[in-house]
Amino acid sequence: MQSASFSSWLRLDPELLHALISGSPVVRLRKKQPIFYQGDTPTTVYVVKEGRVCITTYSPVGVEQQLYIAEQGALFGERSCLLKETHMATAISIVDSSVYAIPAATFFAQLEQDFQLSQAVLQIVCKKNSLLVGRLLSQSSSDSLQRIAQTLLDMAQSYEVETESGYEIPIRFSHQDVANLLHISRVTVTKAFQAMAQEGIIERKQGHIRITDHTKLIHLAHGDFFP
Repeated sequence: MQSASFSSWLRLDPELLHALISGSPVVRLRKKQPIFYQGDTPTTVYVVKEGRVCITTYSPVGVEQQLYIAEQGALFGERSCLLKETHMATAISIVDSSVYAIPAATFFAQLEQDFQLSQAVLQIVCKKNSLLVGRLLSQSSSDSLQRIAQTLLDMAQSYEVETESGYEIPIRFSHQDVANLLHISRVTVTKAFQAMAQEGIIERKQGHIRITDHTKLIHLAHGDFFP
């Protein structure tokens, strides 16, 4: 099992990861198939084996807010199990996917028996919390360009891989995906990406975004706009 094949949402040593999913059944999912709904009682913790899962929450009046996309290796559903609360979000497969389904009792037993595993899971939970706080801060800005830049930084923090010419975000996502995430128009996202490309901040290669100037992207996310 190669650690490089797993998303950095789940920063586990390969042996810890193997221990976590060992013996767990694999659930195969069709595109747009729900795994659990907001308000459901949690019974299982999941790790994405293949595919992509969208974690989305809904307000009391039905306003949708996509929290994050769980890629291969990502842990999800653990918060509700740890807190023994109903799920705060809905999990739906974006494409045909498969996930490891770890019963909550098994998950707790593994955490109690393995201190390193419990520490690693705690770090994952804290990192998710930091990223979600960053998302809230970015959405407090009324400027779409700043919010899009912050979203790219969030993705980079979760997924980026260093290459010779910059940092590449290895997951595929469309302008519409970003628009849905931020509740803005696809045209606005397209124009923002074009502006950042012209400034030498990003480039698209083979369907992936490569960050070529990390410093400029950080400044843009903080509200320092182009001259």
